[in-house]
Amino acid sequence: MASAALAYGERRFGAAYTLRIFATLIVLGLLAGLWAASVDDPSGPSSEILKWVALGSVVALAGLWIALGKSALILSDAGVRCESLFGRQEMAWTQITETRYRVVPINVYAHFGLIGALIAMSSKSSKSGRAQLTLTLISGDGKKLKVTSNYRNADEAIGLILERIMPPKVQAVKTRVQRGETVRFGGVGLSATAVIWKGNTIPVSEITKAELAGPNLQIKRTGKWMSAVSVRSDKVPDVLVFLEVLESLAPQVKASGVDPLARVRI
Repeated sequence: MASAALAYGERRFGAAYTLRIFATLIVLGLLAGLWAASVDDPSGPSSEILKWVALGSVVALAGLWIALGKSALILSDAGVRCESLFGRQEMAWTQITETRYRVVPINVYAHFGLIGALIAMSSKSSKSGRAQLTLTLISGDGKKLKVTSNYRNADEAIGLILERIMPPKVQAVKTRVQRGETVRFGGVGLSATAVIWKGNTIPVSEITKAELAGPNLQIKRTGKWMSAVSVRSDKVPDVLVFLEVLESLAPQVKASGVDPLARVRI
């Protein structure tokens, strides 16, 4: 069944303004430098060249704004579609067999000063404004489609996608675990009683925390200071499915649902 958010049409997420803002600032800085150079030597032989460079920069910036204005992520009852000036890429919900998810923290204050702070504050979610999100959808034939923070409200878009595809995946893994199977998520295994990692067996009853600590999946064990599991989250297929099933097996680990940022510590 389609989620309520998608049941009566489609949701469109345009390109984020971050790249456009930074490109504009770079061009403005370049224009300021060219203007200062022309003031210093208004009759110099390079004056005409500077004018053409300035004009070319403005035209290129306008082209970037137009190109990104044509980019969008569209979610519908049929599936996920990415559109850009160069074409479209789409994937039906039924084609999605695997996901890869990664959150990379970004210190916008340190890297971009006041401008970065303003961009972070403009984000609906304080967490999403301080991180680069990447959800990769993979089909059975290996085709990939990426949803990233290059789209506005990317955390909301990713949440809607997960709401659509995670429940059946979670139920399928729970059914296998209940049958006594050990389900593999890349290098991580999960059974009804333990997590298996690099030949080590970690009883679920001894797990105190399981989360995405920035870009890594980390699992802590009772009485241990170091993480029992630490691996880049996008190396673990369906990592959010893994976490949700683990939370159902280990009541002491806080359950977080399908919120794409709830399990993330930045």
